[in-house]
Amino acid sequence: HGSSSVGGGDGDGDKLRRSVTNAADEVPAITKTDEVLKTKAAQIPQQQEAAAVVQSNDNDKLTEEALVQEVERLDAEVRQIKASLPQGHFMETDPKGVDASKRLQEATRKLLKARYGAKEPFRVRLDLEFQPTIADFEKDGGKNGHILIEMAPSELQPHSIFTYMEVARNYGGGGFHRIAGHVLQVQVRAPGVKHLAFQEYSPDYPHKKGTVGYAGRPSGPAWYVSLVNNARNHGPGSQQKANPHEADSCFGTVIEGFDTDVQRIRKVDGDGFLGDHKKWVLINKMQIMVPGVDGEYTEWKPKT
Repeated sequence: HGSSSVGGGDGDGDKLRRSVTNAADEVPAITKTDEVLKTKAAQIPQQQEAAAVVQSNDNDKLTEEALVQEVERLDAEVRQIKASLPQGHFMETDPKGVDASKRLQEATRKLLKARYGAKEPFRVRLDLEFQPTIADFEKDGGKNGHILIEMAPSELQPHSIFTYMEVARNYGGGGFHRIAGHVLQVQVRAPGVKHLAFQEYSPDYPHKKGTVGYAGRPSGPAWYVSLVNNARNHGPGSQQKANPHEADSCFGTVIEGFDTDVQRIRKVDGDGFLGDHKKWVLINKMQIMVPGVDGEYTEWKPKT
């Protein structure tokens, strides 16, 4: 029985040694499996974040579409209120008119942010074409020129800014067609863009030299560059005696080209409105520029 017992012990020992060896061999595999699981676990937050970005982008699109509808609804409401005001009542002081205008402004700020980003100010670059009819055509550089306009803060002039960005986004042509001592005025074609729903104006952004404002009543989308300080000429109560509160909207400033190409436009042969289109300084392109996280400006592209 003793031999048998010893023989049986050796068999169990061999099994035990094999079991230990096999277990040792499996350790690297188990460790590798743990590493894979840890890697996958680490990737989950990244995948969730990526999914959140995609979802956020989808929400942005939905939000922009919803905001467009809201702005259009409020825009129509403001126009209806303005059209129905009794004689002697003004949008700038009428409680319903003021309330509706403020709601339109707030919705428009949100739409500007959804479409163009949270960082401001926005800019619009204009590529100009001078025609050979202008004095010193070759001497001053031929046909090419440009100006860069920086928009006012949306906190002050959201409706006016949005309208100008819509002009740029839907631009179909136009040019400088009026030469006056105090302004250079632009006529534009922008399908679907209406004149302003109300005469948006902020005393914190007056018509200083080099600023841009909307022409006419109702104002826009025609606009002008102020060659002088027009704070009084185009400020509250300046354009007509019936409404002492109403002013031209001032919505941006020329930050490039005022001392060069704007002054060159003044050399156009003519005074007042130019009936001869060969004398116009053409605007061939309007390009919306938006600031990035680093502050550098790039051309805005519609979301796809």
